[in-house]
Amino acid sequence: INIKDAIYYASESWDAVENSVIINCWNKTGILPLVSHEEIEFAAHNQDTILEQQEQDTDMLVVDLTSQDPDPEIENQLNAYLDLNNLHILTEEMLDDSEIIEVVLDEANQYEHGDPDDSDEEEPEISILEGLMGLNKFIGFFEQQTDPGFKAEDLKIFQKYLALVNQKYNESKRQTSISNFFMPQDSLQDYDD
Repeated sequence: INIKDAIYYASESWDAVENSVIINCWNKTGILPLVSHEEIEFAAHNQDTILEQQEQDTDMLVVDLTSQDPDPEIENQLNAYLDLNNLHILTEEMLDDSEIIEVVLDEANQYEHGDPDDSDEEEPEISILEGLMGLNKFIGFFEQQTDPGFKAEDLKIFQKYLALVNQKYNESKRQTSISNFFMPQDSLQDYDD
């Protein structure tokens, strides 16, 4: 049995468990408070009553605030302010299909032509040694493949590039003086002068 089969078996087992069994298990744990259907309805009714009372209190507050100056404009402004809590404010305008298509095409166009805003971060340059090691690793991977999609002709191309990068790597090496191994770097500058 592998992990995938174990996951399928567990999924099938859970699908076979009835809801009543799960409810009974939770009830037997004693974690959940025992609540009857009537208690749930009572709590919902209480919550509705509290919300209605809060709304009435708010209305009375507006009446109290405007009783000394019965200007209907002030009352309207207060009600508008208090209704802001119930207002769903859109942070972006709703787009129609043509606007969505335009945005998507603009983003695709920027991606194809290279967005100048994205040029702030330059990728670090890969050294010759890193390229050589990566190419060696890829060729090793390529040689291990048995899939017919990995063709020998393609491998020859990568081996050609490996030889080219190897040549560049060897050209980039610098010969070191034997005195570098025996003298500290500070002493070498004095010696060269």
